[in-house]
Amino acid sequence: MNAVELRKPIRSVADERAPARPDPAWDWQVAPRHGDTDAVTARAAWAKRIAWRLAHPEAWRGELAQLVYFDPAYTYDEAHEYQDEGTTDPHLSVDLRHWTLTEDGFVSPQHYRHTPLLVAMLFVLRAMFGNRVEREPEVHFDPDFGGRAGMYTEKGHPVSQVEPDLVVLPRELLLPEDAERTREGRTMRLDRGHPVPELVVEILSPTTRTKDVRGKLRLYADLGIAEYLTCDPGGEPEPDVPAALQFFRLQPDDRYRQDEDAPAYFSTVCDTHVRLWQPDTRRPPRFQWWDAGQGRWRDQAADAEYQRERYNREREAERERHNRELRTTRLEVAVDLLHKLLPDQVAPADRDRIEESWRRDGPPADVVDRILAVRESPAEWRSLL
Repeated sequence: MNAVELRKPIRSVADERAPARPDPAWDWQVAPRHGDTDAVTARAAWAKRIAWRLAHPEAWRGELAQLVYFDPAYTYDEAHEYQDEGTTDPHLSVDLRHWTLTEDGFVSPQHYRHTPLLVAMLFVLRAMFGNRVEREPEVHFDPDFGGRAGMYTEKGHPVSQVEPDLVVLPRELLLPEDAERTREGRTMRLDRGHPVPELVVEILSPTTRTKDVRGKLRLYADLGIAEYLTCDPGGEPEPDVPAALQFFRLQPDDRYRQDEDAPAYFSTVCDTHVRLWQPDTRRPPRFQWWDAGQGRWRDQAADAEYQRERYNREREAERERHNRELRTTRLEVAVDLLHKLLPDQVAPADRDRIEESWRRDGPPADVVDRILAVRESPAEWRSLL
């Protein structure tokens, strides 16, 4: 199967219930969203747009040149959509919205769990590595790597650039915590000898699972990236679909070996275990790392909960210390009043007995009133016990 065949839309079960013919009223030049039309029409329009771009490369290039983010050096893919407000090309690193192009030809927003998981993983990796973790950088490489990975544009050009969700850069590229990388700093020209990332993370969507696990698996191994993680956030196509983490480790033969499914994976790059934790499929997953020093799994939410519990423990300890000080002060005041106000009313041995009782069990709540009462009626001194 060649690269173009791999890009052909795949019929879904829902298509069997769809109209047999595309809607003739639909403008094929418009990329539809779910609900705009049916899947048969969307696929047909997508096929026509691809065919027109392949047949009219100069005209299509002219359309692309009107975009504010047009880069003449970039290899644009005829199978993707490029608009002023966004693109479906996951390899194009531009500061605008990225959409998903489904196998049925619909343009869709990114998976609703994609960005929250991306932000959460960025926090975790930054906690481990500091400011050498980058989000959605440009990674350029020789087109031969794209060809060997089977990653081609619709016209058959090998891909020479990808945009991983997250990368861990080599230690020599560490920046101060408050520094921010420029566009140039976020552009990795592996084809010009730039250092290779140590770890790459891709967050999957229902329409990119095959591409990220098949094509990029070969690509990242070929580039020499030590570890590759894919995270499926779950929740699609059904709400109860669980999240899943796949962990790939580069072997001496320059191929990835997938670690067997496990509750957690030991990452050599991270020098600790990592996991995707989701006790309830109705809630988004959490990417965590094991902090041996603190003896707990950590992520942003876990750290916040840990800080709250620590604060509450410290507050409780402070309250207990304050209460002990008050009890001690109250006891010493009561003992002092006992010996100063009742030297003649209560025998020394009995006062010592009372003091011993107070130091063991605490003085009565109304100890001052009782001391004053005994001054008037010494025979009632046992009321102080």
